Amino acid sequence: MNIKNNQRTRLSKMLLRNSLMDLLSEKGSIGKVSVRELCERAELNRSTFYAHYNEPKDLLLELEDELLNSAGEHLKKIGNEKDIGAHKYILSFLKYIRANDKPFRTLLIDSADPEFRSKFMKRSIIQFIRNFDMVFPKETEPYIFSYVLNGSTGVIVQWIRSSYSTDENTVCNLLFAINCRALNSLALYQDTELKTYI
Repeated sequence: MNIKNNQRTRLSKMLLRNSLMDLLSEKGSIGKVSVRELCERAELNRSTFYAHYNEPKDLLLELEDELLNSAGEHLKKIGNEKDIGAHKYILSFLKYIRANDKPFRTLLIDSADPEFRSKFMKRSIIQFIRNFDMVFPKETEPYIFSYVLNGSTGVIVQWIRSSYSTDENTVCNLLFAINCRALNSLALYQDTELKTYI
């Protein structure tokens, strides 16, 4: 009996998550999604929704947490591989995004939630920077991370928006070249006059 309830709960939550992603794609904001619409789309009763959530935002937060955790596990796994290197790390990350298009498209583009985008990219891109094993001055480090983070996010969001019109190897090479050049330049000149400008 308990197994049946667990399966029913998992199925209900999956139907609600899929419905939420579809509605966010259509409406662009969680504030425009109602419980009634969610339940109609999922073909579930409102009582089923309220058994798990108080409002659609709760479902969105659960979806965000699940994606952050699963992406974090994936990145942790590839980060533990011997000699993974920054290039392979980015390529694996891009392949993961493409393989999980619907939740990434929904949460990075359709939901227009910059807070999630920032959280997600911080967790992933910061690890990429750490793979370079460079040390920057404490007073400028946040600016450097912000530059790499926002630039990389922009490239990845554009890639998703284009429905992956460019293959992941090309995008990987672009991200790698831009970020390597910027980080290496900073590392080379951090003790010279350049330091006064950053």
